[in-house]
Amino acid sequence: MEPTAADVQEELQDYLNSKNINALFIQIVEKLLIEKPDNPIGFMVEYLQKTYPEETSNSMLGAGNLSRLNSDDSKGGNISDDDNDVVDDIEFKEISKRASMARRGSISAESLDPNKQVHEVKKIPKTSEESSRIREILKTSPFLQHLEEKNITTLEDAFFKVEKKDGEVIIKQGDMGDNFYVIDTGSVNVYKQEGEKPETKVNSLSPGDSFGELAIMYNAPRAATCKASGDVKLWALDRLTFKTIIMQAAISKRSQYKEFLQRVKILQQLDEYELLTIADCLVEQTFADGDVIVKQGEPGDTFYIIKEGVAVCSQKNNKGVDKEVAVLKSGDYFGEIALLTKGPRRASVTARGDLSLLSLDQKTFNRVMGPVKDTLNRNIETYNQVVASTI
Repeated sequence: MEPTAADVQEELQDYLNSKNINALFIQIVEKLLIEKPDNPIGFMVEYLQKTYPEETSNSMLGAGNLSRLNSDDSKGGNISDDDNDVVDDIEFKEISKRASMARRGSISAESLDPNKQVHEVKKIPKTSEESSRIREILKTSPFLQHLEEKNITTLEDAFFKVEKKDGEVIIKQGDMGDNFYVIDTGSVNVYKQEGEKPETKVNSLSPGDSFGELAIMYNAPRAATCKASGDVKLWALDRLTFKTIIMQAAISKRSQYKEFLQRVKILQQLDEYELLTIADCLVEQTFADGDVIVKQGEPGDTFYIIKEGVAVCSQKNNKGVDKEVAVLKSGDYFGEIALLTKGPRRASVTARGDLSLLSLDQKTFNRVMGPVKDTLNRNIETYNQVVASTI
């Protein structure tokens, strides 16, 4: 029985999906539209070589072997078809293995030349109340609050409304990213699936939180599935507008913080997605010599990581006399016990010289530090053995 047109179409579609061809085309076309090169063919070749070095180098190697085999054959070489099949099969498996490893290794931000950005940002009509609400969200969102006023005004015009009912999927793990979202009302649950295991809930997002930026910024598949929990109202930004306005500022911030965060011991167990999520939310604060960052006995609402400088921890003894109990340096952290136990600060922390800190407020800490909370909780019992034990 010969295959029908539907069978052929299904087979072709399966191939496109298995090789992620559609996503690759989208990446290439977007780069062409953003960069507008004079030589698009040469640009695409260079882009593929830079973005997929393993695949392109192996492809060139395979072409070279084919040329050599043809040359050997013309010279009377005796290589049988069966031998070729075995060699091709081994080489194909090795290339597939290398390509898979290259794809899983890391995610890379694409370069963005601001002088070549010609994308025209659309203005979506809104009521004055909606515009005010968007501006309020933008100025309080950890991911967006670093933007300049002119960018906030542009975004205020560019966002479009999306409404979802309970249980509806907003983004799906594995899909390529099309929109960036900010939650106006309602909540969104985040799920991740590992291999063939059923998906598990890993986070819950509330009004003011944002999601969907990673797949757009790094041309990577969606890292998680997000579903509406109850009725949800969102404000969305299309892919090109996001890149034109937000991407460069966000990439600059991430590149500044990522390498530093990788050296923070408690964060070394996180994957790249989780690490970049934390980098998005960090707020940098500076203190002068003698400034008190947290005071013993006061309620705690902020978690701190020391970026540069030195901080001194002190505790009052039974007689009310301050005693220095620890000195914290770059990469050390404090403030987590008060957030985890909801108790008062156990010590005071004071700047010794100029001090630069990266901070997360209570709400953001609960949202982005989930993967290390178990470790932090386990460490509470043994904090007297580590630098942060008294905070």
